[in-house]
Amino acid sequence: MELKLSGREYLSRGDSYEEKMQYMKDAGYDAIELTGRQDILVVVDEIAEAIRNTGCAVSTICSGGRGALMAAERDQREVAMEDMRNFLTAAGMLGAVGVIYAPLIAVKMNPDKYTRLPDLSPWKGQQELEMELLAELATELAEHAQSKGVCVLWEPLNRYEQWWFNRLENGTQLCERVGREGCRVMADFFHMSIEEDSIPQALRDNAKYVRHIHLADSNRATPGHGSTDFAAAFATLEEIGWDGYMALECSTRGDATEDIKRAAEFLRSQA
Repeated sequence: MELKLSGREYLSRGDSYEEKMQYMKDAGYDAIELTGRQDILVVVDEIAEAIRNTGCAVSTICSGGRGALMAAERDQREVAMEDMRNFLTAAGMLGAVGVIYAPLIAVKMNPDKYTRLPDLSPWKGQQELEMELLAELATELAEHAQSKGVCVLWEPLNRYEQWWFNRLENGTQLCERVGREGCRVMADFFHMSIEEDSIPQALRDNAKYVRHIHLADSNRATPGHGSTDFAAAFATLEEIGWDGYMALECSTRGDATEDIKRAAEFLRSQA
């Protein structure tokens, strides 16, 4: 299996997009996963030029910045939606797969800034209400994503980072409820090592909707420093016909440049 490796922008070095992308290319990666920024449509031409000059693709964009889609505060939802629409537009212009969003982390990790939706039992429980809001917003974003030729990649995180939406099956449930090509899920091996009974089986069971992968070992370090069985996971991906990008999202050990180079070599050796 031939891997298409990407890496989070924070792992790169350089002042310009071209420098950052050349760094990732030199480290053995095919693409970079950008961090979303409010002015992304202003800098999109610079990024496109960097793609042409370096041969390094943009695999995906990680949402970041303003607001929270699942906050009780309407103004915070609205600015988050505005940014997501801009990120999706930029992703389409750059030939990326889509934009990543973990639905509940912003609210859970910033209780002083955002309020969680209330528990309205016996009419609707808290999680039920959140799922209905998420499905509504995901449908709207999926339609915009489809118009740009990309998708929203909803990310399950472990229980310590969001209350629910912890497993790939939660993403599949959302995708089936929304019923649009622009709504998909991504798999993060670190979070899966905490929440899934088996990484290979979870990938197999949810293969229809998985469009992107984050790579980190069980201890959140670069692959090869923990206990994750990457060979077994990659064998499953080959079995299901996976041909998407996998982006490194982790901490590094020792010299960061040497460590991410080593990680790329290790990952390719496991495929």
